Amino acid sequence: MTDRVDVAILGAGISGLTAAFWLKEKGYSVVCLEASGRPGGSITTWAGEGFRFELGPNTVLNNALEIDRLCEASGILGERINAAPAAKRRFIVKGGRLVALPGGPVGFLTTPLFSLGAKLRLMKEPFIGRALEEETIARFVRRRLGEELLQYAVGPFVSGVYAGDPERLSVRHATAKIYALEEKHGSLIRGAIAKRKGPAPAGGLFSFPAGLGFLPETLAASLKDAYRSETTALAVERAGAGFVIRARFERDGAQDISAKAVVCALPARATGAVLAPLGGPFTQRIASLPYADVALVCMGFRRDRVAHPLDGFGFLAPEAEHRHVLGCLFTSSLFPARAPEGFVALSAFVGGAMHGDRVAAPEAEILHRTVEDIRPLLGITGDPALSRIVAWRPAIPQYIVGHGARKEDASAFESANPGAFISGNLLYGVSVGDCIKNATAVAGRVGEYLEGPGAGSR
Repeated sequence: MTDRVDVAILGAGISGLTAAFWLKEKGYSVVCLEASGRPGGSITTWAGEGFRFELGPNTVLNNALEIDRLCEASGILGERINAAPAAKRRFIVKGGRLVALPGGPVGFLTTPLFSLGAKLRLMKEPFIGRALEEETIARFVRRRLGEELLQYAVGPFVSGVYAGDPERLSVRHATAKIYALEEKHGSLIRGAIAKRKGPAPAGGLFSFPAGLGFLPETLAASLKDAYRSETTALAVERAGAGFVIRARFERDGAQDISAKAVVCALPARATGAVLAPLGGPFTQRIASLPYADVALVCMGFRRDRVAHPLDGFGFLAPEAEHRHVLGCLFTSSLFPARAPEGFVALSAFVGGAMHGDRVAAPEAEILHRTVEDIRPLLGITGDPALSRIVAWRPAIPQYIVGHGARKEDASAFESANPGAFISGNLLYGVSVGDCIKNATAVAGRVGEYLEGPGAGSR
């Protein structure tokens, strides 16, 4: 027997769930297939012994109207909790100690994080011309801001978002907003000033009392029977004006699904394999998209065993400091009830594009090296009372120089295969907010396709 739906969504990460939710809200029949036993992809919350940890993304930056719309329509807008004011404070490791990032122009002038030469170098920035070719983030920042700003500001930021190598990532595609400041205003400083005169950002960081996993769980529950876990999409084939999705159900075996449109929101390699029957260079190029591997090390300590006040979001470790960790979040300082009374929760990140081999180490070694690395930085005595390690392999797509060709291939693929749409974090942003924004746009395009010319014959 073949199921027939208007839209089949492949993958129930936040992108697939967002697209499925909006299409169902518009009255289309949908099915959302997820190979694992739970929704959310990398968004997952773990709770135990009074602690609550995020095993993937820790927060959502509320910087797009699509995020508010999704939360409101799914009935959880009022459930959100904002990060503590301390989250605005970020630390950078320099010289074996934590130094707070400056919070404004006055702070920049007085911070010990940058030398006087680096501060004076910044005065040249408004007079530097635009690039004539695509640049890496490292080349862009060296040209406009200098080496110190790359090492102790932008480089750590890249590690925090992409766990990536600024010498390979494309400034145009990985940090599009920074690139746009030069493209539009000819200067980062002039662009920043212009933005301050414009509308204020939508908001800060948020989560939910039960953790960020509450968001995908809510969306999956709203789909009811349209959400199918433990169901693997094997291949998408053209069938007349629509598609047939070959799938394997963990409980019921092989089954075909007939759909007028299909949204693929799978990781890169799976996307290439599933869409291969439709042909074109996109399926080959996307399958080779590089990723960074990351291990998340969650640790609970007695409060009296950690000397640092943990009065911030956390810290990032520049590559120049030769630390084992990429950074560490002060988890229990961000939201309430993340650690039991008398304890604190910390979440460290290991690996990334430049040190992926560290993720493959035994868990005991990862934990030991992580604790020993952060011990002198935070004044830790003793061992963690609780720990949980999860290795994401692969973890985060890397938008390296040349990424634009993948975007062009994706556009050509969709043009050659009307009714097939690409979503997820493969092309247009890796953050939770980016995925929600882009999946909302994809859902709108699917609706336009289903209602467009020739809809009656599909």
